[in-house]
Order: sequence, then C-alpha cells, then structure tokens
Amino acid sequence: MRLKIAKESLLNILSHVVGVVERRHTLNILSNVKIQASNDALTITGSDLEVELVASMPFANGGCVQAGETTVPARKLMDICKSLPSAALVDLHITEDQRCILKSGNSRFVLGTLPAEDYPLLTTETTQGTQVQVTQRELKRLFEKTAFAMAVQDVRFYLTGTLLEIDTEQLRAVTTDGHRLAMCETGAQSTATQPLQAIIPRKAVAELQRLLSVEDEALTVLIGRELLNVTIGMPSRDKEQGDVTVRFTTKLIDGKFPDYRRVIPKGGDKVVTIGHDVFKQSLQRVAILSNEKLRGVFLNFYTDTLQLRANNPEQDEAIEDLAIQYQHDSLEMSFNAQYLLDVLSALDGDDVSMTMTEANQSVLVQDLQHQDQVYVVMPMRV
Repeated sequence: MRLKIAKESLLNILSHVVGVVERRHTLNILSNVKIQASNDALTITGSDLEVELVASMPFANGGCVQAGETTVPARKLMDICKSLPSAALVDLHITEDQRCILKSGNSRFVLGTLPAEDYPLLTTETTQGTQVQVTQRELKRLFEKTAFAMAVQDVRFYLTGTLLEIDTEQLRAVTTDGHRLAMCETGAQSTATQPLQAIIPRKAVAELQRLLSVEDEALTVLIGRELLNVTIGMPSRDKEQGDVTVRFTTKLIDGKFPDYRRVIPKGGDKVVTIGHDVFKQSLQRVAILSNEKLRGVFLNFYTDTLQLRANNPEQDEAIEDLAIQYQHDSLEMSFNAQYLLDVLSALDGDDVSMTMTEANQSVLVQDLQHQDQVYVVMPMRV
C-alpha cells in the first residue's frame, strides 16, 4: 500500500476517528487505526469494541499510488501529522516486511503495523432495525441538554448511558443518576410501529456530540437490537480537501431503563419563578463557601424573596437574597449546588420555574419558553 496525501487532509480524516481509540487496550491492535486505500477513496477505522468510527474521504488525483490496507498506531500517527509543517505532503508506504514508512520533506518515520484482517469490526452491513429521521442540530441538542445527568461508574450500568425513546413522532433523550433527571424531546419521523427504547453508552454520547454539527441536515439513525448506526457528512471548509463521511456505530447497553415518568413530580402546588442569570450567578457565589464534599446550599423561600445560604466546617458562611415571584408558605430546602448549576447551564430562557410540594420531595425545574425540556432535582436530606 502506498498513498500520497496533504498533511491537512490526513489530519482531517484521522481526527474524526482517533478520539474513540484507547491509548492502551488489552487488545494491542485496538490502539491502532485501520487504514484502507482504494483507487478512489481513503478509509480510516477506529474502535474500542464498544464504539466504532469509520471515516471515508475521496482521494485527490494520484493520491493512491498502490491500493491496500494495514493498521498503524493511532496516537503516534496523529502526533506525527500534527508536528509536520503546514502544506506538507505525506508519503505513506507499507513495505513488504509490513513496516509503515512515512516521509515528508526531510523527515522519515518508521512505524510498526499489525495485520488489517485481525482488526475487529462492529459494523455489519444491514438495514434491519428502526429508522429515525432527525436533523443534526436537534439530535445534538438532545444530548447537550441531558448528558450531564448520566451516572458515572454506577453499579446500575443502565444509568451510565442516555435513553433514546421513539414515541409517536417524538424522539426523546432521558438521563438520570438517581439524584437528578434530565429529559429533552424533539419531533422526528420513524418506522417504529410501537414505542422503542435504546440506551447509548456514555462514551458513544460524547463522540456523537463531537461529531454532530448545528446544521439542519437530515440524518437517518438506525436502531437495531444491539447496535445503533448513523452516517454523518462532514463538509470540508477547504476546497482542496474532500468531504469526509463518518459512519458511527455503537453497541447499546443491554438493560432496562427505569420508568422515568414515575420520577417526574406531578401536582406540585408551590411554584416559584426566578430570573435565570441572577439565580445562576448567586448560586455560584454562595457555593464557594459550601462544604467541599457535599456542596450543599440552603434555599429559603419566602413571599417574593429567596435566601441562598451555605456554610462549611471551617465556620465560613455565605448569604444572598434574591427577588422572586412566590406567593406560598415559607419553605426551606437544601440542594447540591452543582446539580442545580448543571440544570441552569442547560436552560436558555430568561426565567426559571421551580415547582415544589414539600421540603423533602423532588423539584421540577423548567424553562417556561422551552417546554420540551424537563429537569428533576432531588433535595439533600438535612
């Protein structure tokens, strides 16, 4: 195999897949990327056996000198490409003894390779499954508004991902770690004849967020029994570089997501409206003096007034009063400040609505201008 390609083009296609490659894996070959060169296209594959990314790009004239395939160390190849001067031309050649020789200008690098046929693949060329039509912008928004509430290293492995639910022309993303819940939905067309759920792992969600753009380009998401697959077009800003197409595949988490609808509080009789920016900034200030481990902040609700208070074992204390819209009995609650700040960072409107029942009951947090986003936060036990 031999190819000649501009440094920027190689770096561009490589950057789309290298994020999923583990620096150290129990399978040595999964620290590599698979490179396939045909007469008309360059294809690079990265995988960790859970998430697989396959990026393809058409060759410029004369780019493929000799077709073939191999695998090379992903990070080393990436670092070499980054270190080369701009506008450099890369000459990548696989010798008969299966060594990768990379030349550019006066530089020469020799990398070890492993056989391409040993590279494990997730992708199966199939169209079986449920197809969901949604725009890149909306799918990216679903993940951005909910990803923060995924559990981290929880024994309840099904909570360490994002639930995607298709239901009557709605696509919904739900996450929870047992202390808070985030839900966001958007319109979507699908071939599903009944409600369908799929749990996407945390790493796959992060990769999708990175790959998706804010364009209104339509995507087809294919959801099977064990895999989720989507192909994303990456238009190049440089006319000399070809457009990159990325095929994203991830294993789904095999588990049953809890009935999130039972967690969303209903019938709350105490509603407060607070200015979004003022509330967020006050929380950030008061939380400075909260207990470093618990991050607890007290919220005291009085008629048209909210008092935020925090203290710590060093006898430090912070108090701040805010003007709010509240016409109910006085109420004191305690929250993990970071949980509230995460929710406020996901909301975009001018005002925040909090619906409460009792001091020890979960609180419904919403942005009145965006009813398709719902957040639930559990108070701390005092």
